[in-house]
Amino acid sequence: MAAPDLLLITWESDQLDRFHLIGRYSDGNQYMAFVTGAFPADWWSGSRPADYLRLFWAEHKRWYAVLHRFDAAGKHLGTEVRSGGTTADGESQAIERAAEELEGLLAMLGPREPCDIAIRPFEVEVDGYMFGLIYECVDAEGPDSSATHEYVMLQPNDVMFHPPWDSGEYST
Repeated sequence: MAAPDLLLITWESDQLDRFHLIGRYSDGNQYMAFVTGAFPADWWSGSRPADYLRLFWAEHKRWYAVLHRFDAAGKHLGTEVRSGGTTADGESQAIERAAEELEGLLAMLGPREPCDIAIRPFEVEVDGYMFGLIYECVDAEGPDSSATHEYVMLQPNDVMFHPPWDSGEYST
């Protein structure tokens, strides 16, 4: 098993849907944009005591405006990430600030056409936070331990895409 060459992400028309800010912009390039909460890449590792996690999570949950750009063939061109603040700053205010930042990022693209996109897995770390479409292949545990599961995770959103890679199917 191997990472997909291209992963289909289908455009969703409702503004409350996950993938309503995807499509094409100049010269057929593609984009994906969203506001999301994120923890540092190593936040849930076993290196922190449970009391620390319980007491200080709000200081580390950061709200971001994220814009991923891809060429017409689906190759990652770049990622812009702007913070709106942390949950400790006031979650709704941090989300609102991130949404304002996202409007500015989208304006930089110029005219856009909302549509399905087909892009390649990638990953980018920004200030200790992981962003991207990350391929994973794991062996199952339990009675059917010979099975292998593969998926692509949109991080930090925790959206899981499943084979076949051209189906656009995902779970949360």
